[in-house]
Amino acid sequence: MDSVSSMFSGAARKEQRHLCVVIKADVVGSAEALARSLSELKLENDEAVVKIKVVVADAGDVTKTDVAIASVTPGTTIIAFNSAATMAAMEDARTMGVRIEYYNIVYDAIESVESRMQEVLSPTPEGEYAGSAVVQEVFNIGRTGNIAGSRCLDGIIKKGSNVRVMRGDKIMAESKVKSLRNFKAEVDLISSGDECGIGLTDFEDFLPGDVIESYVMQRQK
Repeated sequence: MDSVSSMFSGAARKEQRHLCVVIKADVVGSAEALARSLSELKLENDEAVVKIKVVVADAGDVTKTDVAIASVTPGTTIIAFNSAATMAAMEDARTMGVRIEYYNIVYDAIESVESRMQEVLSPTPEGEYAGSAVVQEVFNIGRTGNIAGSRCLDGIIKKGSNVRVMRGDKIMAESKVKSLRNFKAEVDLISSGDECGIGLTDFEDFLPGDVIESYVMQRQK
């Protein structure tokens, strides 16, 4: 009994997240069918659960009113299924930063929403993706702690960059590159194909096969 209650209490602690959508279709039946399909979607990991909240599901073109409704909740997407958007609605959408997506195949709409759900479930660290490295071996360096002996798979890994550590599809940590060594020399960056030792801030529980993704802030021009 205790193990069962622990299992449910652990599930209850997961953060509940929602991705809001506004659906406009050519006919009411299509809007309602798509709304049902999207409402059944769910993604989760050890920390959170993401579900779809359908704010509007109706027939007709996308209007200024639809855009205004979508703008209330940041990140809300308007799905136009076999329908269009008025010029006024498109102008408001650009001004308010509301995304309007157009589809005529249900699967394409669902696939796009699932991709957005993944972004909500596992947001990327601040900055633009710069490269990744795979952990090949873990070294314990005394007071320094564990260092990930790694090989850069693509792009670059830069000292001081934001990173996240992936174990399969699970995010193990979000951190910063504290130290970066190529052989025995401390370096500022390594590039694709290079082998290196990576030390992170506040994380050292590496396992071989972990992937370290690097994100670099771009300077404003």
